[in-house]
Amino acid sequence: MTFTGGGWVIDNETEKRSPIIDAHYHIFPRLGSQHEGIDPELRLRFWQYHAREWNNFWRKTDGSHTSEPFLAFDSDDIDDMPDVDFRLTDYGQAEITVEGVDYVLQLFPPNLVNNEAPPERMVAEMNLAGVDMGVLQCDHVYGDLSAFFGEAMAIHPDRFIGLGQIWEPEADDEGRLSNLESSIVEHGNKGLYFSVEPLSVLKMDASINDPRFDGLWSLVECLGIPIFWYIDDRTVDRIGMFQRRVAELEAWVKKHPDVASVITHGLVPAAIIHEIGIPDDVVRLLEHPFMHAEILFPAKWPDYPFSEGQRQLRHLRDRVGAVKLLWGSDSPFGTSTWSTYRQALDFIRLHCDFLSQEEKDLILGGNAARLFNIE
Repeated sequence: MTFTGGGWVIDNETEKRSPIIDAHYHIFPRLGSQHEGIDPELRLRFWQYHAREWNNFWRKTDGSHTSEPFLAFDSDDIDDMPDVDFRLTDYGQAEITVEGVDYVLQLFPPNLVNNEAPPERMVAEMNLAGVDMGVLQCDHVYGDLSAFFGEAMAIHPDRFIGLGQIWEPEADDEGRLSNLESSIVEHGNKGLYFSVEPLSVLKMDASINDPRFDGLWSLVECLGIPIFWYIDDRTVDRIGMFQRRVAELEAWVKKHPDVASVITHGLVPAAIIHEIGIPDDVVRLLEHPFMHAEILFPAKWPDYPFSEGQRQLRHLRDRVGAVKLLWGSDSPFGTSTWSTYRQALDFIRLHCDFLSQEEKDLILGGNAARLFNIE
């Protein structure tokens, strides 16, 4: 790195040996403004469901902090959520009202003006950290951003890799399948983001191996795209449902052995990784030839450079090899909670001394480049 008088910058000539690709990145228009995909009212309820474990609120009038779990509820039925008038506001925030008192919840960094992450802002973030490309994951809370991603990729070529989505509860609907195909063929997205959460939220006791998904998997194979899996239902029985989804994915891989896949969000949800670690059945999944894992350990451990995350990364490297691992940051959300963007990268780039430079190059971009056939 070189000191310029105003700070340290990445020296491309001496430090970057291969492209760096963030396998978990985001761009989005103003949160709550999207109308494509699912009903906007349901999307807002999904936001509240996503935040059910948050217990970090500030009273709006005076900034007084409280750890009261206002959004918690002991049910998997979205209709049982507390009525708190959950609303998205500005500067990365949402607000609720409890017994006539307004509270603020910080969902994203405070510098998220208008609650949006435009492509230009996110390109600037990558430039400062020395990141070449970002894989655009997209949960339903953001809306169906297929066209938005396509426009961003056209304006900023070679900086973004968009993923398409499908409304999983209606994945057998011809219209939904057609929209996914258009997302890939017309808008230039390069993969599918598939989440199990909507199945549980809408009370659908469906396995990913249910026949209703056969048409979707056939389309994925026809398009030749990878799947990025989100396998955390966020149910009350968080561990039990996660173990069930892992078993389902093991069976799925045997049926579709040639489809490239990535388990997102650091393999095991942060809410349970401190209790169960990385179970052997999860590691065994990565032994399948086309199965990969997104490394998101700063989300699991609080102190940079994340020594426990380094220990688990070493364990995975020893078991399945660096060739199966992709670095991701979950920015801009990640930079509101567990690290700066550069720290999310530097815990591997500058630390993890057990990794060779070749292994670091694979994790930080080489594996993602191979997954998406990037020269």
